[in-house]
Amino acid sequence: MQSTNIPSKIPLPFAYAASSGYVNTIPVASQIGITNGRASLHDGFPPDTFSPISSGGVPPFGGDFNGILNEITAIQQWQEAGGFFPFDPTFATAVGGYPKGAIIQSSTGVGFWISTSENNSNNPDSDGAGWVPTGFYGLTPVSISGTSFTVTNLEAAYPIISFTGTITGTCVVTMPTFQSDWIVVNNTTGGFPLQIKTASGTGITLNNNQSTVIYGDGTNIYFSTTSAVASFNARVGAVTLNALDVTSALGYVPVNQGLGFNGTAWHDMLGSRSFGTTYTNSLSYPISANIGISAYSSFYTWQASVNGILVGVGNGSTGNGLGYSGGCSFIVPPGSTYQFVNLTGCSLQYWSELY
Repeated sequence: MQSTNIPSKIPLPFAYAASSGYVNTIPVASQIGITNGRASLHDGFPPDTFSPISSGGVPPFGGDFNGILNEITAIQQWQEAGGFFPFDPTFATAVGGYPKGAIIQSSTGVGFWISTSENNSNNPDSDGAGWVPTGFYGLTPVSISGTSFTVTNLEAAYPIISFTGTITGTCVVTMPTFQSDWIVVNNTTGGFPLQIKTASGTGITLNNNQSTVIYGDGTNIYFSTTSAVASFNARVGAVTLNALDVTSALGYVPVNQGLGFNGTAWHDMLGSRSFGTTYTNSLSYPISANIGISAYSSFYTWQASVNGILVGVGNGSTGNGLGYSGGCSFIVPPGSTYQFVNLTGCSLQYWSELY
């Protein structure tokens, strides 16, 4: 099957505009012996509707046909419009519980629950076991007080949890054992931290007026970058960001990318450089070479190259006894070779490199 095989949607349930007298509600229980010929979910159309009238049979009700098709297509239309169903205890009992992998809508309408067990008749919106959240949207404010509080499954289903209320000391906040991650905010008053953990596992401490990213592995609660975040949260007063804070926020160590990145600026290389020698930039970032020459002979010629490619040339005459001063600057990428060649009559005056 291909995506182009998608069928047409049902814009209206069958018999949508039929009057009530022509659309029957299909009962669950058998109607045999109650209303001859009536259909039910138990029997479908009863046996007497399959017998000729001349032999005592009863014709089926047209309203039953409309009713059955209306109920089926009404659900079909709802699903085609993207609709889901919330937890239904009556339905759960009728079918023997929801199967493992079933997805139902939360009571708030902004998230879904996935069943992790078979024959699941528990209500996920009231902390019923065997359900985990997925696709919840938004922030949930959770008001706490005292020194202990248990977060409900529905509260913990949201990706952002803002704890508010007045606490009188360090408050132990117990989270469900979800394998999930959260942004948590300690907006409580009283100036005390929150100890966020599971009932039988370990957790983290979140200071007052701070927020962080945490995750649970089904047993314990952790900082997203445990050691770095814990170290940062331990600081008090005015905080100056350091290199570790930057790399922790980025999630990687930034690589030197630009000229003079290390801040050591220009270096005098005259004593360790010479004409015609090939040098290699062994650093992990580009450098700049700045070379000056002078000439007093009748003719002079020089050239500079990077990886064998010319990046500068010079030639001319010093007639009338006048000298010449000049040179060039060029960039050398990391790992590249470079050289400056005196072809005729040049003297090296300076060689500086920026790295």
